[in-house]
Amino acid sequence: MIKGVVFVAIFGMVAGTLGTFGTILNQAGFTGFQVASIRVLITCLTLLTFYPLFFRGSFTLMRQNWKLLLPHSIAGVFGFNMCFFIATEYLGITLAVALLYTAPIWVMILAKIFLGEQSNMMRWALVLCSVLGVVLILNTQGQEINFSFIGVLIGFGSAIGYAIYAVLGKTALTKMSANQLMFSAFTFSIPLVLLFPQTWQGMEQLSQSTDIHVWGAFLAVSWLGTILINFFYMRGLKLISASTATVITTIEPLVATILAVFVIGEILSLSQYAGMALIIVSATLIGLLEAKASRKSIV
Repeated sequence: MIKGVVFVAIFGMVAGTLGTFGTILNQAGFTGFQVASIRVLITCLTLLTFYPLFFRGSFTLMRQNWKLLLPHSIAGVFGFNMCFFIATEYLGITLAVALLYTAPIWVMILAKIFLGEQSNMMRWALVLCSVLGVVLILNTQGQEINFSFIGVLIGFGSAIGYAIYAVLGKTALTKMSANQLMFSAFTFSIPLVLLFPQTWQGMEQLSQSTDIHVWGAFLAVSWLGTILINFFYMRGLKLISASTATVITTIEPLVATILAVFVIGEILSLSQYAGMALIIVSATLIGLLEAKASRKSIV
């Protein structure tokens, strides 16, 4: 459905603006792990606050479907965040992000195994084109690349965690609403997040901060960069296939790059322009294929 493609596209576009808030928090002395863990905590507290209004019945569904929802949360929220953070430590942010956006390939594989989604050669070609586009946008020419075999494996782990979030989320949406799934995803991951000393150190540092920009950045990362984008993503995922949704999300680095050009004045290389073109073409064609499939199902 076109509406589903639009919802997921909004998710990707908004997510592409979050680098600014992350930079503010890194400059304030918070590590990537601390930003991720505090984001999850603020998100969970916000969802609990509004539980009577928007998430009623979530705890009952979590208890009834815990065999599905627990791995969805552990792999998709906790596992993805932790693997990505560790990968950046081993490889640097550029290569870690490039590995993360191999997620569409993993989604295609997992969706076929667990959801029975059929993918023809055209879809595979578009998936590979979108991944290549991300690699070109994240071109590291002239930069030192940190290569670590363990780091690469962990980087792929972040992509697989992201893929599991999409595939299991697609299954869970047949049993509950998008709001209830979002509530479950973050609530189940809280005990694991609180096990790490880095989380408590970050919370202590935040509690001592009087900088309004730091607090504002954390609220933006949570409310805008987590709750709002998941609101659109879950609703989009309910309407389109998991593989299509993940291809559409590759517009995130595209948006981030465009903002870097117009806001920061960054100059792009020819390969980066080629990467942008590949992502735009792939996302557009995959959306058209989804619309065509939707029309056929209606007929």
